[in-house]
Amino acid sequence: MKNARGIILLVVMWALTVLMVLAVELASTMRIEGLTTDTYQQEVSTYYLALAGFHRALYQFVRAQQQGRTLLAVPGAVAPSSQEEQQDIWARGDGRWQSEEFGAGGYWVRVNDEGGKINLNQADEPTLRQTFTNLGFDVKFGEALTDAILDWRDPDSLVRLHGAESDYYLALPVPYPAKDGPFDILDELLLVRGVTPALFYGREGPALRELFTVYSAGGGGMPTNLLTAGPLVLQAVLGLDAAAVQDIVQRRAETNAADLANLIPGSASRGLNFGLPLVVTIESIGYLNTGGVTRRLSAVVQRTGVNGFRFLRWRMRPRPHRRAKASRGRPER
Repeated sequence: MKNARGIILLVVMWALTVLMVLAVELASTMRIEGLTTDTYQQEVSTYYLALAGFHRALYQFVRAQQQGRTLLAVPGAVAPSSQEEQQDIWARGDGRWQSEEFGAGGYWVRVNDEGGKINLNQADEPTLRQTFTNLGFDVKFGEALTDAILDWRDPDSLVRLHGAESDYYLALPVPYPAKDGPFDILDELLLVRGVTPALFYGREGPALRELFTVYSAGGGGMPTNLLTAGPLVLQAVLGLDAAAVQDIVQRRAETNAADLANLIPGSASRGLNFGLPLVVTIESIGYLNTGGVTRRLSAVVQRTGVNGFRFLRWRMRPRPHRRAKASRGRPER
């Protein structure tokens, strides 16, 4: 009888242990599902906030186009109203971040004129060499980058002094041939010898993605629009130091056409463009006031007539970016 009671006690204890394990596992599963649901809700919310910011900028860009607005006030022009001035900021294309609150979060958005960058397909050898020199690159490294870029896009298989053709690329751990053709997207630059992700995204010195474009006419004798060029492009094209470049960026929004030659050295011969940008990149970041994840999306948009536009490229960050805490500060470039 005592043995039977002992067996029953052991069975009860084992049953309680199993139930406790199941309860802990169920609680853990429910917690994970709750966190997953919360993260998904944040992803959806920040995506649509980013999308709202994108369409806000696109609307202002098209609206300014319909009204025939120009980038800068010209001598004798009627001063713009506060609403028109705000619209010009959105449509100018000089890369300034603009933010707006929207519900439980908001968005940061900027418009970059692709004409304010150096065209990677049209920039000739002297332009590329001078660009890297002005940015403070080591002379040998700048020469190697220049030759590698030119070898990548030229149609022949002849190797420049510091360049690389298919023989080099096919010997890599993950082999691929040299393109021997123009760049279709800027990300192709990551395939070129000497261009690392750190250099491309700006983690080691100037960010090449902020400097070059494949959509505009800047380079190879065609002017880069210094009215909308970012600080890095101004430094590369004009050869000025960072302080002088920041002064130009700060003052040019209030400068009229008559003063541009004094504001931007050598600009008179560069064919500055006073019209709206032809091709722009609109970049938008959605965020929540409570922190959590953010979503970033961007698109390259080309004007087609007074009322039309078309998308040349649409890009969305594949994974949401998680922030440690809520922040409404200006996002990093």
